[in-house]
Amino acid sequence: MTQIAELSRQWQGEGGPELWDAAWDRARELIATRSQCFGPVRQTEWELGHAADQIGGLATALYILALEQRVEPAAVTRRSVEDLLRRRDGEDDLGIARRWEAHLENLGHDVDDATDPVAARWRVLRTVNDPNEDLYWDDANVRRGPGLLEGLRYVLSAHVALNF
Repeated sequence: MTQIAELSRQWQGEGGPELWDAAWDRARELIATRSQCFGPVRQTEWELGHAADQIGGLATALYILALEQRVEPAAVTRRSVEDLLRRRDGEDDLGIARRWEAHLENLGHDVDDATDPVAARWRVLRTVNDPNEDLYWDDANVRRGPGLLEGLRYVLSAHVALNF
Protein backbone atom coordinates (compact mmCIF):
# COMPACT_ATOMS: atom_id res chain seq x y z
CA MET A 1 0.00 0.00 0.00
CA THR A 2 1.34 3.41 -0.90
CA GLN A 3 1.92 6.11 1.65
CA ILE A 4 -0.95 8.17 0.22
CA ALA A 5 -3.29 5.16 0.50
CA GLU A 6 -2.26 4.56 4.10
CA LEU A 7 -2.72 8.20 5.05
CA SER A 8 -6.05 8.36 3.22
CA ARG A 9 -7.46 5.76 5.61
CA GLN A 10 -6.81 8.20 8.46
CA TRP A 11 -8.35 11.08 6.51
CA GLN A 12 -11.43 8.98 5.72
CA GLY A 13 -12.23 8.53 9.40
CA GLU A 14 -13.89 5.61 11.15
CA GLY A 15 -17.43 4.50 10.42
CA GLY A 16 -19.90 6.26 8.20
CA PRO A 17 -22.12 4.99 5.42
CA GLU A 18 -21.05 2.11 3.18
CA LEU A 19 -21.11 4.44 0.20
CA TRP A 20 -18.58 6.70 1.99
CA ASP A 21 -16.22 3.71 2.23
CA ALA A 22 -16.83 2.84 -1.42
CA ALA A 23 -16.16 6.45 -2.49
CA TRP A 24 -12.84 6.46 -0.66
CA ASP A 25 -11.90 3.08 -2.13
CA ARG A 26 -12.66 4.42 -5.61
CA ALA A 27 -10.68 7.61 -4.96
CA ARG A 28 -7.69 5.52 -3.79
CA GLU A 29 -8.02 3.33 -6.89
CA LEU A 30 -8.05 6.35 -9.20
CA ILE A 31 -5.11 8.01 -7.44
CA ALA A 32 -3.13 4.75 -7.62
CA THR A 33 -3.36 4.82 -11.43
CA ARG A 34 -1.41 8.09 -11.40
CA SER A 35 0.85 7.42 -8.41
CA GLN A 36 3.80 9.19 -10.06
CA CYS A 37 1.85 12.46 -9.65
CA PHE A 38 1.49 11.81 -5.92
CA GLY A 39 5.05 11.29 -4.78
CA PRO A 40 6.11 10.64 -1.21
CA VAL A 41 4.57 13.03 1.26
CA ARG A 42 7.31 14.36 3.50
CA GLN A 43 4.64 15.17 6.08
CA THR A 44 5.09 18.89 6.22
CA GLU A 45 1.88 20.67 7.14
CA TRP A 46 1.52 21.94 3.57
CA GLU A 47 2.04 18.54 1.93
CA LEU A 48 -0.25 16.67 4.30
CA GLY A 49 -2.99 19.26 3.95
CA HIS A 50 -2.76 19.37 0.18
CA ALA A 51 -2.71 15.57 -0.19
CA ALA A 52 -5.67 15.21 2.19
CA ASP A 53 -7.61 17.82 0.22
CA GLN A 54 -6.83 16.06 -3.06
CA ILE A 55 -8.05 12.60 -2.19
CA GLY A 56 -10.66 13.83 0.29
CA GLY A 57 -12.13 16.19 -2.29
CA LEU A 58 -12.30 13.43 -4.88
CA ALA A 59 -13.85 10.97 -2.43
CA THR A 60 -16.41 13.55 -1.31
CA ALA A 61 -17.35 14.35 -4.92
CA LEU A 62 -17.74 10.65 -5.69
CA TYR A 63 -19.84 10.19 -2.56
CA ILE A 64 -22.19 13.12 -3.29
CA LEU A 65 -22.66 12.16 -6.92
CA ALA A 66 -23.09 8.44 -6.25
CA LEU A 67 -25.83 9.18 -3.72
CA GLU A 68 -27.59 11.72 -5.91
CA GLN A 69 -27.34 9.58 -9.05
CA ARG A 70 -28.13 6.36 -7.14
CA VAL A 71 -25.06 4.60 -8.57
CA GLU A 72 -21.88 3.12 -7.20
CA PRO A 73 -18.90 5.51 -6.97
CA ALA A 74 -17.17 3.56 -9.75
CA ALA A 75 -20.01 4.64 -12.10
CA VAL A 76 -19.49 8.35 -11.42
CA THR A 77 -17.85 10.04 -14.39
CA ARG A 78 -15.14 12.63 -14.46
CA ARG A 79 -17.54 14.90 -16.32
CA SER A 80 -19.99 14.74 -13.38
CA VAL A 81 -17.21 15.61 -10.93
CA GLU A 82 -16.08 18.51 -13.12
CA ASP A 83 -19.67 19.77 -13.32
CA LEU A 84 -20.04 19.63 -9.53
CA LEU A 85 -16.83 21.66 -9.23
CA ARG A 86 -17.78 24.17 -11.96
CA ARG A 87 -18.75 27.70 -10.94
CA ARG A 88 -22.35 28.66 -11.46
CA ASP A 89 -23.33 32.17 -12.59
CA GLY A 90 -22.40 34.69 -9.91
CA GLU A 91 -20.66 32.06 -7.79
CA ASP A 92 -17.18 32.47 -6.33
CA ASP A 93 -15.02 29.79 -4.70
CA LEU A 94 -16.76 30.18 -1.36
CA GLY A 95 -20.07 29.80 -3.16
CA ILE A 96 -18.94 26.48 -4.61
CA ALA A 97 -18.03 25.28 -1.12
CA ARG A 98 -21.42 26.42 0.23
CA ARG A 99 -23.17 24.55 -2.60
CA TRP A 100 -21.30 21.35 -1.77
CA GLU A 101 -22.21 21.80 1.89
CA ALA A 102 -25.87 22.13 0.87
CA HIS A 103 -25.56 18.86 -1.09
CA LEU A 104 -24.24 17.10 2.02
CA GLU A 105 -26.99 18.56 4.19
CA ASN A 106 -29.63 17.53 1.64
CA LEU A 107 -28.19 14.03 1.78
CA GLY A 108 -28.83 13.95 5.53
CA HIS A 109 -25.51 15.06 7.01
CA ASP A 110 -25.28 17.60 9.82
CA VAL A 111 -21.99 19.25 8.86
CA ASP A 112 -21.35 20.15 12.51
CA ASP A 113 -21.84 16.58 13.82
CA ALA A 114 -18.55 15.56 15.46
CA THR A 115 -19.45 11.85 15.19
CA ASP A 116 -20.06 11.84 11.42
CA PRO A 117 -16.89 11.06 9.41
CA VAL A 118 -18.38 12.66 6.30
CA ALA A 119 -19.02 15.88 8.23
CA ALA A 120 -15.58 15.71 9.84
CA ARG A 121 -13.83 15.51 6.46
CA TRP A 122 -16.10 18.22 5.09
CA ARG A 123 -15.09 20.64 7.85
CA VAL A 124 -11.46 20.17 6.79
CA LEU A 125 -12.23 20.51 3.08
CA ARG A 126 -14.22 23.72 3.52
CA THR A 127 -11.37 25.38 5.43
CA VAL A 128 -10.31 28.52 3.63
CA ASN A 129 -6.55 28.77 3.29
CA ASP A 130 -5.79 32.46 3.62
CA PRO A 131 -2.09 33.09 3.01
CA ASN A 132 -0.26 35.96 4.56
CA GLU A 133 -0.48 38.93 2.17
CA ASP A 134 3.28 39.41 2.43
CA LEU A 135 3.87 36.13 0.61
CA TYR A 136 4.59 36.15 -3.09
CA TRP A 137 1.25 35.30 -4.73
CA ASP A 138 2.75 33.21 -7.50
CA ASP A 139 4.40 30.85 -5.02
CA ALA A 140 3.14 27.33 -5.85
CA ASN A 141 3.58 26.29 -2.21
CA VAL A 142 1.04 28.80 -0.93
CA ARG A 143 -2.41 27.35 -0.31
CA ARG A 144 -5.32 29.65 -1.17
CA GLY A 145 -9.09 29.35 -0.83
CA PRO A 146 -11.16 26.36 0.25
CA GLY A 147 -9.00 23.24 0.46
CA LEU A 148 -11.65 21.28 -1.42
CA LEU A 149 -11.23 23.37 -4.55
CA GLU A 150 -7.47 23.52 -4.44
CA GLY A 151 -7.14 19.77 -3.95
CA LEU A 152 -9.76 18.69 -6.46
CA ARG A 153 -8.56 21.11 -9.12
CA TYR A 154 -5.11 19.53 -8.85
CA VAL A 155 -6.54 16.02 -9.13
CA LEU A 156 -8.49 17.02 -12.24
CA SER A 157 -5.59 18.97 -13.78
CA ALA A 158 -3.79 17.97 -16.95
CA HIS A 159 -0.73 17.21 -14.77
CA VAL A 160 -2.52 14.31 -13.09
CA ALA A 161 -4.87 13.36 -15.95
CA LEU A 162 -7.14 10.98 -14.05
CA ASN A 163 -9.29 9.01 -16.45
CA PHE A 164 -12.64 7.85 -15.17
